[in-house]
Amino acid sequence: LENTQTGDTEEIKARLLVNAAGPWVDHVLSATVGLNDVHNVRLVQGSHIVISKKFDDPRAYFFQNKDGRIIFAIPYEDEFTLIGTTDQDFSGDPRDVKISDAETDYLCAAASEYFAQPVKRSDIVWTYSAVRPLYDDGASKAQEATRDYVLKTDGGESMAPIINTFGGKITTYRRLAESMLEKIEGFLGKRGKPWTANAPLPGGDFPASGFDAEV
Repeated sequence: LENTQTGDTEEIKARLLVNAAGPWVDHVLSATVGLNDVHNVRLVQGSHIVISKKFDDPRAYFFQNKDGRIIFAIPYEDEFTLIGTTDQDFSGDPRDVKISDAETDYLCAAASEYFAQPVKRSDIVWTYSAVRPLYDDGASKAQEATRDYVLKTDGGESMAPIINTFGGKITTYRRLAESMLEKIEGFLGKRGKPWTANAPLPGGDFPASGFDAEV
């Protein structure tokens, strides 16, 4: 390893590696580990727009778009509405991702189908984009690619095993983590029982009947 700030290098030996580099997972396999011809992820760009608030309702809405996809409109920071998201294939450095003109027009048009007032470019106060590292299952369209995760093990006798994470999303991250730990235990031995299935997420430890009192 090289410390990019000081230039110091250090050799570290590991019994196992976990490659959870997101959109860079294939790059780690090829450039760092030295495995050639790897193509496991399909990079799919998703973008959002934030506009001046168009409705006073505190609830979030999902809208069915003409192309079969859905978009959402969520109250955001009191004075704004967050609208998303898109699905389009991405190539390049994920650090440079930004919304395209086509995505902007798509979201404005989709929201305008449902809002009493049309959404115009001049309404947009902020945008943001990210890249989803979806597992490449050969789907013909970006929106049809699986959102599930896949774990694969590489390596062999001459190197430590490396377990790679392809795909996954925030709504299933706990299950993904438990699946990864099960893989790890196959190499390093049993560590403990799964516990997250019945454990509330941070901030969620209150009865459903007491929600109104909590908020």
